[in-house]
Amino acid sequence: MANQMADFFRAYPPEEARAGIAEHIRAFWTRRMIEDLHRHLAAGGQGLDPLVIDALKAPIRAESPTEREAEGPAELGQMASDAG
Repeated sequence: MANQMADFFRAYPPEEARAGIAEHIRAFWTRRMIEDLHRHLAAGGQGLDPLVIDALKAPIRAESPTEREAEGPAELGQMASDAG
């Protein structure tokens, strides 16, 4: 799954890609999944995409593209409805 995220975020600038991967893992993975991933990384990280490895090791300096996209609706406030 982590490598699939790397494939998705590879289209973004590197710092945004790392931030997006790290944010997605923090937001959607269980504690056990994260611990397993970090154990795998500590054991050498065989098979992990280098972008995932960087995302797990590097401090986040850029805004995650997923956070940026998710912020939009909140800024719009209460949406009007034409229902009923």
